[in-house]
Amino acid sequence: MRIIKIVKTKVFILATIPLLILLSGCGEFKDIDKMVFVSMIGVDRSEDPEKPYKIILKLYVPTSSFRQNPTPEYSYLIKEGATLAETISLLEAYIDKELDFGHSRLIVVGEKMLQDQKNEVILDFLIRRPDIQMISYFTVGRPNAEEIVKFTPAGETALQPTLFNYFDNNGAESSYIVTTFLFDFRRRIKEEGINPILPIVEMNEPKTHFIVNKSIVLAEDKPPYELDPEKTLLVKLLSNEAKNVIFDVDRGGENFVARLDTVKTKYNVDAGKDGKVSIKVEIKLAGMITESKKNLSNKELPRYNKLLTEEMKEKVTAFIQELQTEGYDPIGFGLQLNSHTLPKNRMSENEWLSAFKNADVEVSVKAGLKSTGSIE
Repeated sequence: MRIIKIVKTKVFILATIPLLILLSGCGEFKDIDKMVFVSMIGVDRSEDPEKPYKIILKLYVPTSSFRQNPTPEYSYLIKEGATLAETISLLEAYIDKELDFGHSRLIVVGEKMLQDQKNEVILDFLIRRPDIQMISYFTVGRPNAEEIVKFTPAGETALQPTLFNYFDNNGAESSYIVTTFLFDFRRRIKEEGINPILPIVEMNEPKTHFIVNKSIVLAEDKPPYELDPEKTLLVKLLSNEAKNVIFDVDRGGENFVARLDTVKTKYNVDAGKDGKVSIKVEIKLAGMITESKKNLSNKELPRYNKLLTEEMKEKVTAFIQELQTEGYDPIGFGLQLNSHTLPKNRMSENEWLSAFKNADVEVSVKAGLKSTGSIE
């Protein structure tokens, strides 16, 4: 009898433990109709000094089918607060569903918030939340995050916000668009020898479309430094991320536009025994001429290549010298120097910026235009 009792007890324990595990899992499960998905997060500076953070959440509105309702519908939650975590916690009481940030792909920070040097505070909050993806895009909204988050451009469908297509390389593939992921933004802030760069999102004047062709460089204890479309293009070119570059050449009595399908950039940064830094940049270009105000001959290609080489070399050299004067390094020249320097000999951030300011810069360009187009 005692053996039978022991067996029954063991069977009861073996049957109960899996049941308890399954029941605990069901306790955390929530039906999808009890959740609402956040598509974008906006952070602005409020006018209330005691509640400096203004959070804007863009929420998907569920539809039964795309055919029945092809136009996008969103709802918004907006709240000001003293801290980011507290503000979002208060917003959770504004809706009868649980806020799910797992599908949020874009974080927009207002331009004024960056001027207040609040980058690390915002970043600290975003990194600590496990439900915010590190592969979310990080951008700057102009004139503020609220207008960008709430704007729905012409032609947008219910599939997903159009703004995502500017950064995922599945839609737009412009060489004027800088894409910065949340994890990369954090890396650049923590890393010495490279400054974070963020794309600026604006609206055109009739407010029908987004414009993303400028960028902004951030550095500790310095105001944000804005780059126009041409300088943004040069950052991508020097970072080896540019594709299909359209480059205007106006030199030597010629004016033509070259389409560069192949752009390869290498740079090397060395420090001499006296601490003098030298930066050598090599750029290889290949493509064809796509526009000109007069007839061009293929026999003159060597001369056109020479003009393109001179124009590109002049602009890249002037841009690097401007970065040296202003004290910003979005390319990562300092990081490249640190990568092949022993830890005990590496420069601090301030030492690098001082050395970068006085560095010798040598740019070499090799252009390979293959055609003047199909018009004879």
